[in-house]
Amino acid sequence: MAKDKDTRREERNSRDREEDLYLGCLTKLQLILITVAVGVIILIAIITVSVVLTTNKGSPAPFPLFPPGGDMLDYLVQAGEISQPDGLFASWFHRANSKEEMNEALSGDVMILEADVTLRGYGTPSEEPVPIMAHPPAVQSDNTLDEWLDTVLASRKAMKLDFKALESVGLSLDLLSQKNSSGRLNRPVWLNADILIGPNTPGFMPTVNGSRFLQLVQEKFPDATLSPGWMVSYAPPLFTSSYTRAMVEDMYGLVKDCPQKVTFPVHALLVRYGWQHLSWLLSQSPRFSLTLWQGSIHPNVSDLLFVRDNSNPARVYYDIYEPTLSEFKEAATRRTDPRRFYPGGDLMDFLHPTHNSNNNLVRETRQRSSLEVRWFTVTDQTSLLPQLSGGAGGMLVIHVSSDSSRPGVPVVEGSGRSSELLSLQGILELLGQNAEARWGIYLQIQSHQLLETSLQLLQSFYSSEDLYRPVWIGMEGLQSSDDTQDFVSTVEKLFPYVTVVLPQQNYPPLIPAAVAGLSQRMALRLNSLPAGQEELNSLMGMMDKCDFLLEVDTKSDTEASSVLKMLMSQKTGGGNTNLYVI
Repeated sequence: MAKDKDTRREERNSRDREEDLYLGCLTKLQLILITVAVGVIILIAIITVSVVLTTNKGSPAPFPLFPPGGDMLDYLVQAGEISQPDGLFASWFHRANSKEEMNEALSGDVMILEADVTLRGYGTPSEEPVPIMAHPPAVQSDNTLDEWLDTVLASRKAMKLDFKALESVGLSLDLLSQKNSSGRLNRPVWLNADILIGPNTPGFMPTVNGSRFLQLVQEKFPDATLSPGWMVSYAPPLFTSSYTRAMVEDMYGLVKDCPQKVTFPVHALLVRYGWQHLSWLLSQSPRFSLTLWQGSIHPNVSDLLFVRDNSNPARVYYDIYEPTLSEFKEAATRRTDPRRFYPGGDLMDFLHPTHNSNNNLVRETRQRSSLEVRWFTVTDQTSLLPQLSGGAGGMLVIHVSSDSSRPGVPVVEGSGRSSELLSLQGILELLGQNAEARWGIYLQIQSHQLLETSLQLLQSFYSSEDLYRPVWIGMEGLQSSDDTQDFVSTVEKLFPYVTVVLPQQNYPPLIPAAVAGLSQRMALRLNSLPAGQEELNSLMGMMDKCDFLLEVDTKSDTEASSVLKMLMSQKTGGGNTNLYVI
């Protein structure tokens, strides 16, 4: 009996324990603890997601590392700011020096902040070794470079630092190096200073010591883009001179051995009339670019289009103010007018442009060959007009002489014998009326007097924007080095925007000393093919230095055609020089 009671008690206890279990295996306490833990995990997850979303909304996502010395346009494309590497679409904020100006720049959609660096109290008894953000004559600021960098580096804006005093350069580069060591720079950094005297500026004006500036960059912070400039003045109507060959040569001498990318800041109002020198500088290295800037006077949109029409869009920046910048962009992207071709430019680029009117790369299916260029000798207007109205174009060869009925007036040789006299001015007017015709002009001039008159005519048409096509100039009877010097000096003085053509009577072809320092393109004219391997080698050795114009009848001489094709195939180097047959 007692045994039965014990058995029933154990069964009740067992049923009570089963009733205390949840989900068949958990006690009430265990279930409570698990529920609390799950709730905490869910709460943490919600908070984490909210923080991430808030962070993403309030600041940019981490950006892939980018070297401070990297290409500006590559960075802007990578950042999604522009769709293709084109300096036209890079945007700037000037003098983002004070905290108010800096914050205004950071809150806008500009891509690059430009700011000025000097020392606190620079040039005063209270000068301190602290780089600050201020433009002369100011020597105080509410913003130090250290503070400026920390704030700007929280954004994705690129930066250009303009150094107004050499004393601020080393300290500033040390700061940049510190920021870069932690990987924070992560964007292009341009280092600018006016290191040479430029146009319309007296020689006593103080510039930043160029050699020392470049040396400090190499020593302290070489991972940057150099922006060495000229101190420039512009005050029309008197002080409007442009850049000279000496100015660009001096600059090239300073930077040619620097490994960094280099962008040269140039005054937008002075570029067009100094293009023969600036384009020479640009051609010296693929690392080089130009940055056009303006002062208080706005540049002409036509001059800006001229620069764009004669340069690679990835190698020119436009630091231009509104409303001119918007007008320029509108004109550049909706082109209906003919290209503003530089008369001293590459003939092959004129006939077969590498970029179309909107500066997009043109991919031609047929191979360009300078041997196929047509050379049409102008004798009268009747034969000239059909050439201007159609065809692939080429070069109009014009033998310039004078006529007894119009002494001193440049006319086409022999044009008055069986037809109306055709003047050089008449040809230029016809070309102006047929701006789309792809014909350049090659003037062969008989005398120095006609040379001067012809150059003055060319300058007049160019100034009125009616001469945007290749112009080659040669002169008959250049027998001595003095003759060549006079010829070149006259071209330089009256109309330098040409390709200079010089006759060569014998092999090996040589560049005369009188033209060795010219910025202009040059063509040597030879009256025969090379005879023998030695002459052939001498010609091949010169083909990357200038254009060549050979007087050869390829129609009747099949061997000549083979030699020319062989010469073209053997041409080495990356220059844009060409071999032509007339």
